[in-house]
Parts: sequence; structure tokens; C-alpha cells
Amino acid sequence: MRLYRTASKRRLLIAASGVYERLHWGRSAIIVTIGLLTIYILLLLSRTHRPKRVINMNFEYDRELLSSSAGLPQLELDNLSSFDNTMMEQWDVAMHKGYFRYKLGELRYRQLPGKQALVALSNRARGTLRRPPESMCHINQPFNPDKFHFGLIKADKEVLLKMKPFFRWFSASSHADHEPNNDIIINDSPIERGHILMVPHRTATEASPQSATEYGVRYAVDLLLLSQHRHWLVLFNSLCALASVNHLHFHALYSNEALASQTWPAVNVCNSLYRLDDNYHSFAFVVGWRQSSEQLALDIMRVIKVLVGNNVAHNMVIMRGPDPSAALYPGLLVPKALIFPRKHFVGAKQQSVHFNVAALELAGLLLHYGCTSLSAQEEFEHLTEQEALETLKAAQLDAATLKQLTDEAVQEFAV
Repeated sequence: MRLYRTASKRRLLIAASGVYERLHWGRSAIIVTIGLLTIYILLLLSRTHRPKRVINMNFEYDRELLSSSAGLPQLELDNLSSFDNTMMEQWDVAMHKGYFRYKLGELRYRQLPGKQALVALSNRARGTLRRPPESMCHINQPFNPDKFHFGLIKADKEVLLKMKPFFRWFSASSHADHEPNNDIIINDSPIERGHILMVPHRTATEASPQSATEYGVRYAVDLLLLSQHRHWLVLFNSLCALASVNHLHFHALYSNEALASQTWPAVNVCNSLYRLDDNYHSFAFVVGWRQSSEQLALDIMRVIKVLVGNNVAHNMVIMRGPDPSAALYPGLLVPKALIFPRKHFVGAKQQSVHFNVAALELAGLLLHYGCTSLSAQEEFEHLTEQEALETLKAAQLDAATLKQLTDEAVQEFAV
């Protein structure tokens, strides 16, 4: 009897041990399965939140509506547009994916004491890591498909948006079919976050040299109007005025600082043509807003026609500010263009610790190359307004030439 009980206990213990073992392994399998599912879900979430860029996105806009809302209230904070948000999202993803020549490091702004309110900006990488600029010899130098041009870029990585204007009485798709490639691309050596290039005819079959056209200027004005940031600047450098690629393009970027040129007083020359008053460091024609982007583009081209006809290099900044007439559009920041005739700069843009005199610098934002050594850093910290003015004035034309250009511009605007 005792032996029977002992055997029964043994069988019960064995059975219980088997059940426990099965339960143990079953619980382990459940834990492992839950762990694998958790890892899979986390991987899915990381892929979902990874920045993505839509390739060659069309950005459609109504030109008529754009012109009707051109002014921004002076006293209100920036309220970024859908263009600002879309473009910057695309730009940030391109930076995240490493499509630029360098990551933007610390950018240092410094206001130079003085009446001109010049602002210096130090960008360490651009002075040493950008593509070597092309040498320019004449403002009418023809386009050369054998040299670098923007048709050679990697479109799937560097094209951010395609500008597609339309009018209310046309469908956007039918109008877009007749438009060439008007692309917004990254500047792979950026000055600031959001620094882009707008290339009106990007492919080699459409390409034109770096000489402003009415078509290109119209798109440049559109580009300004698409943003609602008050310090959004659209810039143009002609050949022999520090353009580094001979393929029609415009720069655009956001300035973190207000520039004196945006609000500097202007003197009337003839009808809708003005010039900055004599207290500004550089001579500039000023063309103000006249109800439409088309009219502003036409007025800009009147000035450029005079400059090109006289073989004069030039820089241009399209920006928002008070209208040059001071009486029109009170309380609003409206589009206007500052066009700077200047001496020819023959050869390739200099890569030195000193700033070059191009459109951005003439507008009052001095891009200081270098700060890669102690001496360059000290130069940036101790740069004075007087030293900066000497560099800016070295690019200025003589008084007789400026008077001749002004007289010819008056004839264009007197019509």
C-alpha cells in the first residue's frame, strides 16, 4: 500500500512538472513574441516619422491673387505662407539627407556700429567648401553647355519645387503644360537656412546666360510675393558683378536681421523711377510697386535695358519695404527693387576672409568668408563700418557715368 502511494505521488509530481514546463515555455514564447512585435511597431513608427521629401513637387499659385495681396502690415509679426512652410520643409529634409556640401554650423551676425547700420554675417564653411566660381569676362558672355550649369544637378535630390503659375480662367494643369522648367533648387553651399536658387529655364535645351530677362524677372517677383516673411530677399548678380554660374538664376534667402536698405529714403528721378538718397553708401535705382507683378517686372527691365546697353555690370535686390514714394501704401511693406550699377569685376569670385561686393552686400548684409583661423575671427569681430565702406565704395562707378545712366533711364520712364 505504501509503495502504491509512493508511485502515485511520483506520477503526480512528474505530471505537475510537465505542466509547469509547458507553462514556462509557453510564457517565454509569449514574452518573446510581444518583444518582437514591439520592435516591429517601433521600426514602423521610426519610418513613419522619418523626414520625407516629395520629389519635384509642383507649387501652383494664382498670379492675380498674389498681386492683390502684395503688401504686408508693417507692425504685425511674420505669418508665414504655405510657400514658406512647404519650401522650408523640403529644404530641411534635403539638409537632413546630406544633399548640401556642408552642414550649416554656427552663423554669427554682428551689427557694425555706424550710420549705415551694416550687418556682418560669418559663414565658416562657404568660404572654403563651395564649388569654385566660374571666371567671367563680359556681361554678355554666351551660355556654354560645356561648363557647369543647373541642368547638370541631380534633380531628384536638389530640385525642391516647380513654380506653376495659373490664372483663374485657365485650369492649372493646361497652363502648366506650356511652361518650361522654372525650378526652385537648393544652393548646395548655403549662406543661411532656406537659401535657394530659382532657375527660370533649368534644362540645357532651355538654358540662357546670366542676363536678366522679363520672363525671369517676372518669376523673381512672384518668388518674393509667395513669401510672407518681411526679410525674404530675392537677389540677382549679373556677369562681372559676382555671378558665379553663367546660367540664368536668382538667389533667395531669409535674413535674420532687418536691413537698412529696406527702409532707406529714396529721391524721385522720373515718374515711377527713384534712387536711394545720397546718404546711402552705394548708388541704386529704385523701382516701386505699381499694382501688379507684371508692371514691376517691366519697370525693372527698363532699368536693366539701360545698363546692359551700356555694358554696365549690376546687382539687384527685390525686397519688401515702404514704397519709395512714401505717400503710397502707408503702413504697408510692398515689393520694390534696388538695382545697383557697379564696376566690372573680371575673373572668378575671390575666396578670401574679406567679403565680396555682390547684391547681398550692397543691400547691407556683409557675408564674411573665413573665421577658420584666429586672425580671420579677429577680423570679423573688429571689422568697422569705415573699413566696410571702403570695400563697398571700391565697386562704385564714377559720378559722370552714373549721371549718363540716370539720363538714359529718365528717357525710358518718361514715355
